[in-house]
Amino acid sequence: MSNKELLRLNLKRSWRGYEAFMILIAALECMMMVYGAVHFDFRELRRKLYFSCYVLLFVCTVVAFCINRFCLKSEKHDKLMAYNAYLYSAVLIFWSAAISALDLTSGGYPVTYMTIMAAVGSMLAIPPVMYVGIALLSSGSMIALVLFMGVVNLRTPFYINHLIFLLVVIAVEVRNYHSMYNQYMLDKRLEELAGIDGLTQVANRRSLDNYMTQLIEEGTEFTFSLLDVDNFKSINDTYGHREGDLSLIRIANTLTDIFGQNVFRYGGDEFAVISFEDSQSVAEKFLQLNLRLKEEVTEYVLQTCSGVYHRREQDDDRQVFEFADSALYEAKQNGKACTVIYGDSIDRR
Repeated sequence: MSNKELLRLNLKRSWRGYEAFMILIAALECMMMVYGAVHFDFRELRRKLYFSCYVLLFVCTVVAFCINRFCLKSEKHDKLMAYNAYLYSAVLIFWSAAISALDLTSGGYPVTYMTIMAAVGSMLAIPPVMYVGIALLSSGSMIALVLFMGVVNLRTPFYINHLIFLLVVIAVEVRNYHSMYNQYMLDKRLEELAGIDGLTQVANRRSLDNYMTQLIEEGTEFTFSLLDVDNFKSINDTYGHREGDLSLIRIANTLTDIFGQNVFRYGGDEFAVISFEDSQSVAEKFLQLNLRLKEEVTEYVLQTCSGVYHRREQDDDRQVFEFADSALYEAKQNGKACTVIYGDSIDRR
């Protein structure tokens, strides 16, 4: 998982809080612009700089808000949304450093800088390396600006206090980032487990439905197959349910070995396979499946029947299931270890 993916997830989950934060910033800057226009003496350079900072952040906040809202509505510009958040965070931190530098020259404290750094660090999953770099650069810029203006002589206590503040804020941001990362990995693992069949460890019906919907929406051609274990009830009755479970695991493992990852447990003793080969090639692979299963089990003959259908462009998921199921039904009527391609019976004993 990349840093941008984590940030996009963070933004999508907490977009209301993030936008409320930007609205608050914009409102505060609007109030400060009105206050400055009424009370500032613009003959002073420091007042001009203050007012320019207010206008700059107001414009940047409105632009960042609009871009973020556009990305959320379209749901197609995740990369733009992440870069927008990175850039706005950097602008916000450097802006607060500039305001704090102006505050320091008048005998105040860098309160704005501390507040903004803490807010950004606790709200967004910015990569720790990037955040530390921005923090150090903005701090250096703030101190350099104060020294350049030459109004205030920064003494040792200031540097010590500021260093402690930086270390605390960076530590909080790093902890926040890793907490979000761990939560993301946990959610991803739970999502994966929800799509996996507990017994056979292949994908389940839910994953099959989602994957097929995705392929159909993308207009992808594929061959869909349903297969059923021959005489599965008699295996359970004769050898016990544990042996029945083991037979399903053998089938799932052999299918995965032959077809790859696009194997699904459809339910009970039925499996489904999605392949991007033609239906004839898929039918030949089901012949391999039955040959291998016959070799693996000695106590009884483990075989399957299968129905194969190659999706046409206009078919929806319901039709694909229906045609494959119809072929499977014909295969089971024809006998054991039989494969039928929809519209073309093939006996594969």
